[in-house]
Amino acid sequence: MTTRFAREHRLTALAIVTLGWTAGIASAQAPEQGSITPSLATMKASVPVGDVVYVTDTTGGTIKGRLAGVTDESVQVRVRTDVRTVPAADVRRIQWQQHDSPLTGVLIGAAVGAVPGIYWLIVDPNECTGMCPEEYAAIGISAVIGGLIDHAIKKKVTVYAAPASSGRAKSVLIGPLLTRSRTGVQVAVKF
Repeated sequence: MTTRFAREHRLTALAIVTLGWTAGIASAQAPEQGSITPSLATMKASVPVGDVVYVTDTTGGTIKGRLAGVTDESVQVRVRTDVRTVPAADVRRIQWQQHDSPLTGVLIGAAVGAVPGIYWLIVDPNECTGMCPEEYAAIGISAVIGGLIDHAIKKKVTVYAAPASSGRAKSVLIGPLLTRSRTGVQVAVKF
């Protein structure tokens, strides 16, 4: 009786460690600041025409659409059937919408779906030879759900940021604050 009790506690601890490990893998990551290009001409080489971009102008307005073209003088964004042109002097930031690979979601989903089957395989190995068919179904369903969730995740990567002006611009920036030890809202005020 005590060995079965100890085995169940070990399996529970293993499941908790596995779930904690998968949660760490799936956490959000900040975009790399080294990927921001200094000019529109170099940004043109990194973002394919036709991909979804977010162009923020100096007034703070953002245009979401498909990149139609980039020159040193302007950025063209296709919004439905219209093409909007934003002069280069008015572009504050360009973000590129990238899809996440569904492979990591499939692997994490399959691992999570396998936990109950492995638990029952160890606790009652005589029920089925190996794992039961419903455990294989749980692994497959969890893998599909994980892949769909990962496919739906779209991240924005800043590919262009206008150089800071020498004038004293007033602004308020509000954004998320996500670290391992705290979560909150970050506010920056410029005078």
